[in-house]
Amino acid sequence: MDGQQLAELIGLKHAARDQVAVELGHTNNALCQRLRIGEIDEGAITAHESWHPAPHDFGWGRVLKWKGRLAHASALDIAVWHDNQLAGMCWASPQGSKQKIMVLYLQRNPDASLATRGYIAPLCLSAVRYYAWMLGLRWVVVRDPLPEARQAYQLDGFTQVKGIGLAYDLSRDYAGPDHKDY
Repeated sequence: MDGQQLAELIGLKHAARDQVAVELGHTNNALCQRLRIGEIDEGAITAHESWHPAPHDFGWGRVLKWKGRLAHASALDIAVWHDNQLAGMCWASPQGSKQKIMVLYLQRNPDASLATRGYIAPLCLSAVRYYAWMLGLRWVVVRDPLPEARQAYQLDGFTQVKGIGLAYDLSRDYAGPDHKDY
């Protein structure tokens, strides 16, 4: 992978994160004004440490190492901030596939009082769908979802697909962005 390809991937990742704000702005502009959607960095990892004891430890600290590896250049990382509080994170990667992107980790801040409760998975999955669509992939697949999260994914359009897993079929019903917003 050359420098131009890496730059293109970085641009696609920024566009995917930005698209989330466009979509949310149409439905909940007040919340959108208080969100910042960026990449996972040292600040996000440090903020995540305050979540402990969280019910699940996905080992988010590894993401910073992964981001520096060429093998993970096409992975999408998302950190969702509400005001100055980390509200959630997501890591998704095609893992070399030409057909699918795998949502490997998706976690929301366990603080039930946050205004972002109920928004983190849909926001992150929207970014992943848009990114996968731009890459020309067909499937967004959630790898090994927690049993209590499976229903939330299904409400967001994911279905169990034989041989694929819990997946969202981009070829059937994802129209991509509304270009008039640009």
